[in-house]
Amino acid sequence: MLITLRNQTFPFPGWFGLSLAALLLSACATQGEMMDNLNKTLRGYEKAVRWAKFDAAYSYHKWKADQEATIPANMENIRVTKYESSGQKFDQQKLVMKQTVTLHYYNTDDLRERRLKHRHEWKYFPESKRWYLISDPIVFP
Repeated sequence: MLITLRNQTFPFPGWFGLSLAALLLSACATQGEMMDNLNKTLRGYEKAVRWAKFDAAYSYHKWKADQEATIPANMENIRVTKYESSGQKFDQQKLVMKQTVTLHYYNTDDLRERRLKHRHEWKYFPESKRWYLISDPIVFP
């Protein structure tokens, strides 16, 4: 079977291969864009937590319809001195990225540095083209 396009004739397998390559390249561009978006989201979230902008950090969460985003009262006294992420695992099928975050922080009431490990689960929502944190928010004891 031959396909004619602007006075050029392509055999069917060649045309199919060309179409498949174009489709794969567009999927890669979308995948790359999604991962760039994830990196920007992770940096923005880290910055919000590091600078004790917990209202901004809470805006990265995907809240359920019956769940209200209320920041605990003790958060105003928390200062994060170090934010480390590790163990990132990406599930391409579910569009989910899991990681462990270790926070070094102190409470301005007692000035004693503590450490907290928290597991984060980020999910990509294609309709809004945005990553949301779907795990529980960080709670400092």
